[in-house]
Amino acid sequence: MLFNLLFMSLVCQGLSVESYGKDFITAFPESISYYHPRGSSNTLKITAFYNDTAVSITINYTNVYNEKLQPGQTKTVHFPKYVEQYRFTRSLYFVRVNSTKLIVVLWISQHGDSVQSHFVQPVKNLGKLYSIPFNNYNQMMASSSSMADLLATDSWRYSSFRLIIINAENIMNAISIQTVGTNAQKAFNFTLRPYELFQFQTHGSEIKVYSSNTVAVLLTHPCVETTGCDCNTVVNHVLPQNLWGQTFVVPSLKNLNSTWLQVTSAMKVMHRGQNIKILASDSSDLIYFPYLESGSQFITASNNVSIRLISPGLILELMPETMFAACYLLQINSTEGEAFIIAETASRGDVHIDGDLLSSTDWKTITSSNYSSVSVPISGTHVIWHPTSRIGVYMFERMESGIPYGGPAVILNENPDRDGCMADPAQYKTTTDVMTWPESHDYCINITFQMSTPSRARAQKEMTNFLQKDGVPGYFWIGLRRSLLTLEWYWKNGNDSEYSVNYTNWAIGHPENPRNALCASVSQDANKDFSWKSVPCCTKMRPVCNKKAKYFSDLTFYTLYDHFYIIN
Repeated sequence: MLFNLLFMSLVCQGLSVESYGKDFITAFPESISYYHPRGSSNTLKITAFYNDTAVSITINYTNVYNEKLQPGQTKTVHFPKYVEQYRFTRSLYFVRVNSTKLIVVLWISQHGDSVQSHFVQPVKNLGKLYSIPFNNYNQMMASSSSMADLLATDSWRYSSFRLIIINAENIMNAISIQTVGTNAQKAFNFTLRPYELFQFQTHGSEIKVYSSNTVAVLLTHPCVETTGCDCNTVVNHVLPQNLWGQTFVVPSLKNLNSTWLQVTSAMKVMHRGQNIKILASDSSDLIYFPYLESGSQFITASNNVSIRLISPGLILELMPETMFAACYLLQINSTEGEAFIIAETASRGDVHIDGDLLSSTDWKTITSSNYSSVSVPISGTHVIWHPTSRIGVYMFERMESGIPYGGPAVILNENPDRDGCMADPAQYKTTTDVMTWPESHDYCINITFQMSTPSRARAQKEMTNFLQKDGVPGYFWIGLRRSLLTLEWYWKNGNDSEYSVNYTNWAIGHPENPRNALCASVSQDANKDFSWKSVPCCTKMRPVCNKKAKYFSDLTFYTLYDHFYIIN
């Protein structure tokens, strides 16, 4: 009954996929094993974009960290061993991060050479319905020729993957878990207190998670065999069902032993015109996928699905094509990181890193698609963006063994912008007071704006859209005037002058003789095409003030060296 009620209550919430926010919740799973002699390191890296961003961290309902960050600053916060989740039960060792302004949170867990890193999705991107496909650990290991002889009989503790369900809201949350195994379908229900979490083993079953309120879901294994006697912790922050898709690009990663695709319920999974789905029914599947040596691959499903690329030591949640975006943030913690970029073949030459075009001749087209992909070495924090189309971007680093770790980069903006990766759109203001052009200039400066400078067609459209909403007819001052020395027109950008005037929208008969008019105004009337007129500067009219758009790609990023260690 609970399952039916929860299922009927689920609605599409139209969540944005932009991966920054003000409210985050996560946890640190068991790393390798709780009794391992080498110490583990559990870390969050928190990056701010705006002035005086207040950040706080809460564990077990106790505030353990507070600090103000400035634009571009990254703070590293270390967590003690006791926060790791190794018991199959409830726990209050959740980690909540809250801020007054937008931030991103990078999650890192390291135990010796075993490293995992992911960007934490903000609570606004979480959901109420999740599905985790069939994931038989022993089957995967035994199917790998290099692992078959090494795989010993596992203890019950490490024979399957685990799920951590975290209540993301300050409210009681009813959870229904459906497991579909080889023999039967089972269900169990429980309730989580605000921010409480619960961990259980999947036992190789297909899992469906239904909740009355928002939850975060982590798929994890503390010790997946890789080569020899080594093993790695693997962690996947699972995407909710409303962010699934039908088309995917599987990135061609190096140094992978064997690879599988873990696919939620679908009738068909097509690759190069062939259905590679093993099971005939509409069920989840674990598909052996040995095609990445030849390059990235394009696959399509018959319905919206979630797909993970799985290899010993790696779980990678693939970005559906519907989640491609215009710009991304990457944070690489080692000197040997890589950015993996997917772009439309026709416009791949327009990809930018920070303020520069990406310089690479290694692009490779992806069969059966309009895309190409490239891997470029990168270190530090960077913004990758495209001015006219959406792209896909992953970030990877490598352990000492060569096994990659990482995942999708942070989505900063879904929509392309020719000027960069927009953080804040342009703002416009005016006043009911009328004033001369010099008075208008001072007025705009005093309210921390500047006079509007529509130096391009798009800026003209943004300004006139604002004027139409304002609804007051007439002409308004803009930041264009003539030089008293040369009579040349120039833009007044705050207290700076720009003499390159390439775009104009003069009305017929304008600009007039310099003796009559040294300053420019714009019409609010669409019937007059929002045209400009030259006017004597002492004329009194209302100003249009503008605050220019801000861009992530213009920020300077840097990590603070004073790391914070949570002890108690």
